[in-house]
Amino acid sequence: MNKQLLVVVAVLCLCVGIEGFENYKEAFDSGMKKTEGFAPYQAAREDFNSALTFAKKPEEIADAIFEIGETFYWEGNYQQARQEYLKVTGISNINADYIAMVQIRIGDSFTAEKNYGQAREEYGKVLTMSGKVGNTSKRRARDASLPKVEAQYKIAETYRAEGNYAKAKEEFAKIQQMEDASEKDKVEVKYRLRFIYR
Repeated sequence: MNKQLLVVVAVLCLCVGIEGFENYKEAFDSGMKKTEGFAPYQAAREDFNSALTFAKKPEEIADAIFEIGETFYWEGNYQQARQEYLKVTGISNINADYIAMVQIRIGDSFTAEKNYGQAREEYGKVLTMSGKVGNTSKRRARDASLPKVEAQYKIAETYRAEGNYAKAKEEFAKIQQMEDASEKDKVEVKYRLRFIYR
């Protein structure tokens, strides 16, 4: 009987050790790995929450909270996703790059709900940010356009989604004049203008 008890205790200790994390990176990476297969999001959230307990830098806190928001977004719980994204804006010493990233995702959540007017308002907040706004390392890894360009592009897309093609063309054309727009962005705009009705 004592041997059985020892075996049960040993197994329990091993199981606790499997789920226990020793640092931020380990917990965060575990959460990211779980999201790659698009499930289970609840388990990924638990890992990101564990990462938060280790986080020391504002960027680490922002990344973990952003990913918690992403898990809700991919589950279709857009309201909860927005609540998480908004938490990033309240982190002290967080830079404008992170604010722009979450603001775009807040706009995306309204777009997913087909609330295009509210989405445009949220994307517009990125356009009104002062100075040059760069990409976070997360967005750079995705080779994303700079936030102001992406926000303008998504504003145009919301008009296209509503069938207001004249306004969509007008909004897409603004990207051609944007200082932050790369050649890749300008080529994409030409493509969108050519196939605006699709």
